This record gives sequence, structure tokens and C-alpha cells, in this order.
Amino acid sequence: MLGAPVAGFFTAAATRHVRPEALVPVIGLSMMLCAALIWILFRQPRPQMVEVSRPRAAPDIPKNFRQIVLHILRTRFLLLITALTAFGCASTTIISYQFSIIAKDTFHNKADLAAFFALFSGFAGVAAFLLQMVVTGRLLRSFGIRVTLFILPVVFLAGSTALLIFPTLIAACFLKGSHSLLRFTVDKSSTELLYLPVSPPEIKNQIKPFIDGFVWRAADGIAGLVLWTFATGLRFSPAQMSLVNFAFLGGWLAMTYGVRKEYLNVLKKAIETRTLDPERVAMGGVLDSTTVEVLAQALERGGEQKVLYGLSLFELGREASWHPALRRLLEHRSAAVRYRALRLLSDAGDKGISVQVEKMLRDPALEVRSEALNYLVTQTGRDPLVLMSEETELPDYAVQGAVVVYLARSGQAESFGAARLILDSMLERTDAARARARAEAARVLGVVPPPSELHQELPILLDDENPEVAEQALLAAGKIAAPEYLPKVIEKLAVPRLRGAARAALGLYGPRALATLHDCLNDDTLPMGLRKQIPEVMARIPTQESAAALAEGLVQSDPGLRYDVLKALNKLAKVNRPLFGGGEEVSDMLEAELVGYYRSFQILAAIDRRAGAAAGTGEEIEDDAPLLSRAVRERMDRELERIFRLLSLLYPGRDIYNSYLGLTSGDARLQANSLEVLEHVLKSEHYRRLVSSLDPEVGLSEKLKIAEQICLTAVGSRAEALRILLHSDDLWLCACALYTVGKLKLKELESDLAGVKRDADPLLAETWTWTAERLKAAARA
Repeated sequence: MLGAPVAGFFTAAATRHVRPEALVPVIGLSMMLCAALIWILFRQPRPQMVEVSRPRAAPDIPKNFRQIVLHILRTRFLLLITALTAFGCASTTIISYQFSIIAKDTFHNKADLAAFFALFSGFAGVAAFLLQMVVTGRLLRSFGIRVTLFILPVVFLAGSTALLIFPTLIAACFLKGSHSLLRFTVDKSSTELLYLPVSPPEIKNQIKPFIDGFVWRAADGIAGLVLWTFATGLRFSPAQMSLVNFAFLGGWLAMTYGVRKEYLNVLKKAIETRTLDPERVAMGGVLDSTTVEVLAQALERGGEQKVLYGLSLFELGREASWHPALRRLLEHRSAAVRYRALRLLSDAGDKGISVQVEKMLRDPALEVRSEALNYLVTQTGRDPLVLMSEETELPDYAVQGAVVVYLARSGQAESFGAARLILDSMLERTDAARARARAEAARVLGVVPPPSELHQELPILLDDENPEVAEQALLAAGKIAAPEYLPKVIEKLAVPRLRGAARAALGLYGPRALATLHDCLNDDTLPMGLRKQIPEVMARIPTQESAAALAEGLVQSDPGLRYDVLKALNKLAKVNRPLFGGGEEVSDMLEAELVGYYRSFQILAAIDRRAGAAAGTGEEIEDDAPLLSRAVRERMDRELERIFRLLSLLYPGRDIYNSYLGLTSGDARLQANSLEVLEHVLKSEHYRRLVSSLDPEVGLSEKLKIAEQICLTAVGSRAEALRILLHSDDLWLCACALYTVGKLKLKELESDLAGVKRDADPLLAETWTWTAERLKAAARA
């Protein structure tokens, strides 16, 4: 913004001594200097960027010129912004023409004309800089974009009218000066705020450059054609061009009125659906009064999560924490809302709530009490120990907890010593309130800002024998999010009573826990019960890194764990599909699951041909079917579900899910429709390999041939099928196979019993003993 006045004043001074043409080399030197600076900039050493796989763009994100245009035409708000920009650009082009021609007619000497333009640009640039620094933000905060969007077109309308009546240089300077002063300050800032509720951010990143680039230049071109028609063809004077500009200004005002109303609707919807990006609010730094009022209405009508979301926008906006709507939230039913509202009012220095805050010293929530104590000490100068020694209905350990938090937050050495003594007294209690006091101490540690020596007590509390104390310690560890507590928190996932608190704590850790969770998921030395809890936790951290870690963790020998990982991936893909980029891991696992499914089909057909014929058709297995047949069929059903879950990661999830329901329904009509959907959705290689086993019209013999091609081997007999199951990692199938061998007294498989790993499961060991005795008895007979 300062470049224009510097160049303007330099040019004005230079034209006193040299002709304007002599300044052309100066322009060339300036361009060469810019090129040199760019070269130096790119020669600077830069940190090595870590290569990461980019997520796939969502299907509704416009990616090319045609899609962007269609998206704008389908979205009323974006269409209004586009029209607003076009009318504004066309109008300013005509104003620039009027100013240039009138100035040229006034100054017949090129040097005088150049000096005039230079001085005008210099003073206009300085004025615009001061306006942007001093006035623009205050205008937006006081009146909002509902008013500021009208400022420039109204001023242009008045200036164009004045120029039409008084076609003088002064009128032209007023008109052009208002453009230089307001166009890239008040008007530009107001227009930028219009993009605030546009979501997701990827759409804004595509649409805004299109409007600022293509639409802007296209409007300039249209205005140029209009100027050529009226100025050259119809011989309109510069002053008479105001008549033409009235049409553009009328359209501008109409679009401003329309976009103002639509902005309120879009903003309300964005707040209700929580799609307003807090980072964009933080980067803007200013919340105009229009946005503030909409936020205030949302605070008064919304539930807890909606109110907390609105408060986060207030906080990031940094300018609206004084709003009276925040005072009413001090009595909200949610402790989190009361705490956030009080903190914002305290940061804003609101001294009119002292009486209400004194009542909040008796609030049942620790964080509210501690914030109330902090407010009264910092805003009114009260002594904290005197405040907390006053009569209260709260138990003594609750009062002590609030004092510990306040003292720890003060940052003073003597205060820390006092906080340590009070905390120790809470932890060392031996009376009936011991458990509640220790739980309160754990809760206090979660509120104390890290790092703090007080947190040294947390590992002891994490292993406390009282589950309520351990739960509060887990939540405190999550709030602190220190890496040294992470292994202990993950370990508590294996304890059913503490599992919920451990999940919540890991959710508070967020992406910082992903690396450790990934390592634990793939650590074969850890208990399987613990590992099976990890995928769900990772699914609650919706990031690209968690999706990649889960995809890598698909390769698991245990089918149950593999299923849990797959379910977690499905949850991530359902919540935010762009996070998941597919990848080779899913394709490889799909191939492995298909091979496993066809292998199970071969085994089932070998031990029970009738059950094999019914497999894959959606028919229920008969109640009188052998135990082993039912067990293999159940495994096939689980394998089929995993196959479709994998497919839903590679193809549209809803289509895959509906097809799965149709194929497993047993209804011939639904099965036919599902097969038709899959034929259109799946790639040909996936469709052929999958549908061969699911099509009811394909016979058993043909299915077995296809299975042999996919598995590269066949299962030729019942004995071979049982032999495969006896050495399976699936303990239940192994036990069922043992039972079948013993029941049928298949002596040819007696030698295979020695290789069965029966020590892994009591049921397996008992079945093995029973089968061995049956075979021995058969041999004696």
C-alpha cells in the first residue's frame, strides 16, 4: 500500500527535471531489481519438506473452469458475490476513464499531466493507508458489512452525479479519489468478509481466485467495450459517461442489497452446522458487527456444543469479547460454557459482573471456580485466600482445588510452594473423603497449565485403586497431553472400567498420540484385548495421518483385529472422505480377503457340498447342518463383510453398502439389482472376481473352478479340508475340525493331531483330548 505514494512522489519530483519519457529506464531498472530480489529469495536455503500423500479431493469440489462456473451458477450466494464484483469493476473502469480524459483535457503539457497523476497517486495512497490503519476496522466493528458494502457505490453514485452536473477536474478528482481511498480499504475488507461462511475452505480456494482474476478482468473488458461504443460511436463526453455508469451503479447497489441478505442466511447456516472455519476467523482478526450479532443469536439459542463453537469464534475474532450476550452465558447449564464465557469477559476487562462472579465461587465445576477466583483477584484486587475462606457449601477439598489452580497459574515461586502443600494435603487424606479428595486433586492437575512440577503426582494417581480417581487422572493426562503419560493411558484401554476415560484422554491428545498408537497397534507382544481397542481410538482423531496409520495397520494376522481396523477406517471415510486417499494397502488387503473367501468356499464345499452350493447366495444355512459347516459359513460371512468394507473405501460407500444388504438378503430381485449396481460401480477386475461367487445363476462346479484359479490350488477331499482347518490360526474352526475328526473317527487324520497347537485355548485342548481318545478307541476296536 505504501508503494504507490512512494512512486508517486518520486515521479512528481522527477518530472520537474526530466521529461516523462526519461523515466521509462527507471521502470525497467525497478523491474530488474524485483527480478533480482526474487532470485535471491529462491536461493535462500529452505527446510526440506516431508513428502506426504495428498488426500483425494471431495467429489463436490470444483476442479476446472467449467465446474467452477457451474458451481457459481448453482449457488445463489456465490452468484451474488460474482455479480457484485463484476458491476463494481465495470463501474470503476468507467470512472478511471472519466478521470483520465478530463485530466488530459485540463493539462495540455505531458510533464504537467504526469506530475499531476503522480501527486494524485501519492496523496491518495497516503490517505488510503491511514484510512486502512485507523478507520476501516472501526467501521466494520461499529456498522458491519451490511453498511460498509454500500459506502463505495453510494459515494460513486454521488460523485458521478456531481461530475454530470459539474464536469470539472475537481469533480473528477473527487470521484477518482473516492475510488483510490475506499476501493482497496473499506470496500475490499468488506468483500473479503463475504467469503467467511463459504465452506469447505477448498471451495473458497477455487472460487475466490476465479472471481478476483477472471471475473474482474472480464468486467474490465465489458466496460471497455461499453466505453468504445458510447465514447467513440455515440460521441459521449466524459461527463455524459456518468449516465452509462448509472446502470452499472444501479446493478451494484442491487447486488449489494441481495448479497447482504444472503450473507446473513449463509452465515447462520454455517454457525448452525459448525462449518465456519475458526482458522479463517483467526486470520481475519476482525469480526464485523453483522457477524457478531449473528453469533450472539446463536449463543442464546444453541445447545452446549453450538455455544462452545460460537464462543471459540468470539475468542478467535479477538474484538467481540465485550458483547453483552456473554454475560447471560454465565448462568448456562453447561460448566464448559460458563467457564469459557467468564474467561472471555475477564480477558476483556469487564468489571460489571463482580457480584455474579462471587456467586460462581460456589460453582460445582472446578474450572469455573478457579476462573472466578482468578477474575476477582485480577479485576478487583481481592485476596484469594480470604475469598476461599469465606463460608461456602462446597466441601473443603473443592475449595482447596480452586486455590491450587489459582496459585499454580500465578507463576510465582512462593505461590507454587503453597500450591504444593495444599495439593499434598489433598492426596494424603485418610478420612472418609479420601477418594473424593484424590479425585479432585487429579482433576486439579488437569487444569494446572503444563509444564509444572505438580504433575509429578499424576503417574501415582493413574494407578490408583479407586476407579473414580484413576478416571480423573486419565482425563487430566489427556488435558496435559505430555508424551510421558501416553503409554500408561493406552495401557488403561485394556481395563473395561477405565476404557471410556482412556478413550477420552487419547482424544484430547489428538494427533500427538497417533505415532504411539500406531506402534502399539502393530506390537505383537501386547495383549490382543488392548490392541483391539486402539483402532476405534484412532478413528476418533480424524486426520490424514490417522487414516494412513490405520490403512497400514490393515495387515494383521488376527482376523478380529483386522476387522476392527477396517471398521475404524470406514468410520473415518464416512465422516470425512477426503482424509482417506485409498492406497495400495487397501487394494492388497482386498486381494488377500478375496483369496481367503474363496479358500473358505473350497473348504466348505469339500466338507459339505450342499452348504457350499448355498454359500454366497444369501440363503441361511440349515439348522441341522453340521457344526463345522456352520462355523465355516460364519467365517465366510465375516470375510464377505470385510470385502465389502474394503470396497467401500475404494468406491462410493453408500452404493457398496446397499449392494451388500441386497446380496445378503436372500431376495432374488434385490440380489439381481445389487449385482447390476456393482457392475456399474466396480472396476471390471474387482467385479469379475467378486461376483463369480455371489451370482445365484453360477453353479457350484463353475464357482469351484474360479476359486481354483484365484487360490492357485484346489481342495480335493474332505480329509484335505479338515487337515487345513486343523492347522488354522482360527481356534474355533480348529476346535470344530477336531470335533468332526473325533465324531467321524477319521483315523487317516490321527497323525495330524500332533501338530495342533492345543495349549493356546482350554476348549481346544479339551476337544483335542476327546478326539484323541475317540481315535484310539476306534483303533483298538
